[in-house]
Amino acid sequence: MIAYENGEESSGYPYYTSILTGPKVVYRLTLIDHENATEDLKQMVEHICEVFRSPIGCIYIAEESLIEWIIKLQPTLRNVWIKKNVIISVETLDRILKNLKVTGCFHLDSIAVDENFQYTEPIPFRFIAINNAYWVSSSSILNGNNSIIRLSGSKLAPKDINTMLKEWQMGTKLRKLEFLEVRISTPLDIETFAAAFKDLDGTLSDGNDGRPNTVKMREDFIFTLPPANKVLNLTRTDGMIGSLFATSQVYGHERHTYIRTYFQVWSHQP
Repeated sequence: MIAYENGEESSGYPYYTSILTGPKVVYRLTLIDHENATEDLKQMVEHICEVFRSPIGCIYIAEESLIEWIIKLQPTLRNVWIKKNVIISVETLDRILKNLKVTGCFHLDSIAVDENFQYTEPIPFRFIAINNAYWVSSSSILNGNNSIIRLSGSKLAPKDINTMLKEWQMGTKLRKLEFLEVRISTPLDIETFAAAFKDLDGTLSDGNDGRPNTVKMREDFIFTLPPANKVLNLTRTDGMIGSLFATSQVYGHERHTYIRTYFQVWSHQP
């Protein structure tokens, strides 16, 4: 791991630290933050990759200049995290989505583009986790081949979620979907959100029907699902089961209710 920090104090830079993560040890090389820190970081990464003949596994992008650099250096990566407001134009967003190949997780914080902007093309990564996901349209999800989708601050409407679930059950869309989580950014009452469940062909369950309570999102990340008293199970023609449930939280002085939707795909094990 290579990073530069302006909040750390050390008697000398660069310096190494080691981080124990389960059975593995991660070594972190910290460079001093200064006006040319990004260029130092690029040179150090290129040198290490050349010496050890090893590709970059993961990258945290905190500056826009790193985008073009990584696209040219190594467009295929396991995990990518892009920090808040690094992306300030639709053109940059489009270039990332069309030129990077992410085999693990693509995590994107807020982007600084028009709040009326809607991205309608598929996002071509297996696992996407997007904060302030107002720009991700239902068409982008429906026409994609994502396995894991986590959207926070989404503007998807209950009827959009309803359409996705119907298409999944018919087998016409979202064939590779394993898990969907959507936190809608606008406050909703329970009656309005009920449109997400409208005319779905499913059976109610108390959750004790063999459904796993975890989802493996990456090799090193297993997500534990929140408890659910009632779950709507949809069954696809190939026998796969999609379990739909939601949680709600009340925020603010006006006590608005915000709803988070979960859809987990699984099958009964022999």
